[in-house]
Amino acid sequence: MASRMSEHTARAILSIASEPGDEKLGALIGEHGANQALEMIQSGQVSGAVVKRVREVMESKALEHSMNRLASCGGRFIIPSDDEWPALLDDLDTSAPVGLWLKGTANLKVVTEKSLAVVGARASTSYGERVASEVGALAGQAGVCVVSGAAYGIDAAAHRGALATEGYTIAVLACGVDVAYPAAHAGLLTRISESGLVVSEAPPQAKPHKRRFLVRNRLIATLAQSTVVIEAALRSGSLSTANWANALGRDVWGIPGPVTSATSAGVHAGIRDGVMNIVSEISDVIARFNTELDLKNDLHDPLQNCVLKIIQETGATTETLILKINQARDVIVDSHEIHSVLAILELRGLIERTATGWRCR
Repeated sequence: MASRMSEHTARAILSIASEPGDEKLGALIGEHGANQALEMIQSGQVSGAVVKRVREVMESKALEHSMNRLASCGGRFIIPSDDEWPALLDDLDTSAPVGLWLKGTANLKVVTEKSLAVVGARASTSYGERVASEVGALAGQAGVCVVSGAAYGIDAAAHRGALATEGYTIAVLACGVDVAYPAAHAGLLTRISESGLVVSEAPPQAKPHKRRFLVRNRLIATLAQSTVVIEAALRSGSLSTANWANALGRDVWGIPGPVTSATSAGVHAGIRDGVMNIVSEISDVIARFNTELDLKNDLHDPLQNCVLKIIQETGATTETLILKINQARDVIVDSHEIHSVLAILELRGLIERTATGWRCR
């Protein structure tokens, strides 16, 4: 009988048999506990598609296969009664995860005590990726864990920024923790798990699909105290993460892009409508975590250092900067790259634009 199972086993069965974010199941578990909920499903006291799926799991070796697969990748399954379970997840109430499948060396509860969600466009620009990398790096330096979804574009740049400074980062997936998605990020996911965590509500070997991505976004928002959106179109999935963060009472920040950029249109609309705080300096976001990091003096990017040095010495227009940098370096630097660096330095509060060019603040 289900009542003889451990709570871990009962929740693992329900996790395999259900889809993430099932509020009806969450309410049932919340009222009766996982063991009794499973027993009620088996005895026909509960209706719905979950009944058939639970029966299929109980009559097959699905649980054994999932656990073997989890063990083979060095993973673990945690539930709310475990010490590693973050209290942040309780904010989701009946849509909280039944359990979480983890792979990695970090402790989920510990690293999410100071955590920042960074989300944005998959089809990002070089500017967006530079900003995301900078945010990830500054968070890493400040001991703030970066939470994102390991997708192309902004997500990957934020993860890599955190890893570059040996900071903690969490990848929340819409598939099993043993599935590299996208496949091109297999190496990135391995690096994340070596020092941080790969997290999913879906069991091992589960494949991603559209609904799981949308439901996954609520976890990204919930596992962080603040969310930063960098480049999101008007119908971007990243805006659903921002909506969840707002609904949960978390801080939501929007980093503006060029006013003509369709890639940043969703961010601009969020700032206009008052649902996102405008980021004028990246340090403002990190400062909310009461860190002691000196954000003014630790630039990890050689090109940023080069640009800042020239501005410190003489001040310069953008055109003069491009000329001087290309004279000083063996590799020609694209003007778009210089514009991206200037935007980041301005966001960090290190430089400001004047009528005659750029100067240090």
